[in-house]
Amino acid sequence: MPRLDQQVAELEDYYKSLVDEGRASLNVDEWGIHAYEGQAQPIEWIIEGVLPHKTVGLIASMGGVGKSYLMLDLAVRVAAGPGRWGQRCFGGELKDQGPVVMVTAEDSRSAIHRRLNQIINPEEHKKLAELYVVPLPDAGGTKAYLECIGGNYTMTAAWDDLCSEIIRVSAVLGLIDPMQAVVQADVNSDPAAAQCYWSSVSKLTAESGASVLTSHHMRKDGNVDGVASARSAIRGTSALVDGCRWAYALFPVPDDERRRAEKALGESIGPMELVNGAVVKSNEFGMGEMVTYRRDPASGLLIDISEELRDEIAAASKLSIEQIQEIFFEVSRRWDNGDPFSGHPAGKDRYLGNWLMDVYGLDKKAAKNYLNNWLSGRNLVREKHPTIKNSSGLRRRETPSS
Repeated sequence: MPRLDQQVAELEDYYKSLVDEGRASLNVDEWGIHAYEGQAQPIEWIIEGVLPHKTVGLIASMGGVGKSYLMLDLAVRVAAGPGRWGQRCFGGELKDQGPVVMVTAEDSRSAIHRRLNQIINPEEHKKLAELYVVPLPDAGGTKAYLECIGGNYTMTAAWDDLCSEIIRVSAVLGLIDPMQAVVQADVNSDPAAAQCYWSSVSKLTAESGASVLTSHHMRKDGNVDGVASARSAIRGTSALVDGCRWAYALFPVPDDERRRAEKALGESIGPMELVNGAVVKSNEFGMGEMVTYRRDPASGLLIDISEELRDEIAAASKLSIEQIQEIFFEVSRRWDNGDPFSGHPAGKDRYLGNWLMDVYGLDKKAAKNYLNNWLSGRNLVREKHPTIKNSSGLRRRETPSS
């Protein structure tokens, strides 16, 4: 037993020496329940309800949507601070100001210069003393931040340089655009590459206090019509999305939504002119509202028109007596012709709600409410059609009312 006591004492001395010399990285005594007493620290936001501080994040879109330009706009707004050039950003209220470092691997200095002049008046550039935009093509060329050597992934000296600069200027936000240009590895198919990249970014955010966002592509194929499908469309293995703590996706507005916007705004809108944006992953908070952007025809910058569009669609979602009479006439005509409307969304092309959205520009909620009111008021009834086997549809019963 004395020998055992001696070994225990030696081990205790050894671990105490590690702590004393600063080589021990973990002491669980520091993380007992006493560390979690009282009120929890609230989330500190860069953009309220959208982007917290110290975020390891991904911004994804299909090519040509406008994510690089929107990231530059984000950089300008954060460097300027709330109230300088508008309070709203990415669908939320801008809450912080501080140095921003943006690295762009594909755009030249002149391209960045032109875009900055579109975002703000050239005479106001001096107000952005804390904005740093590094166009790699004009700053020594694009160099890899991650590479594979002997089958092992490792971060490079170029990455170490970037980390040092972000820390030196006390940046609150770092932006890297795009991932595939600075990563010499197949992050789309190899989970180990994605894990190496994100663990290094996480280390940077912990050491610097900055949020660091990297842009990436979404698949061009597939129908993206909401948060779930947008997240699924981000290219790469599950490790690419799972490895970050936050992801924001930009994708063209589906055709049916674009047509409703055209009717509400009273003008023609091109297929790539309207873009939806949303947080599609967050480890800190729930998903926010979808944001609708419209591409400015002069500059190409995506402008948030969510509130304007919401108001216009709401106004367009009120039917007049004449329009209701037209609708009921069409219901009767379709019934008589053996092609009745369906009263259920499963009817797809036959669903009256979809027809109301397409023809009258109603939003989904308004179309559903009108249909339910007409059914409950017996203006419309569901019946089996006399000439179509195993089929039922909507038939007009009474004179419509609003």
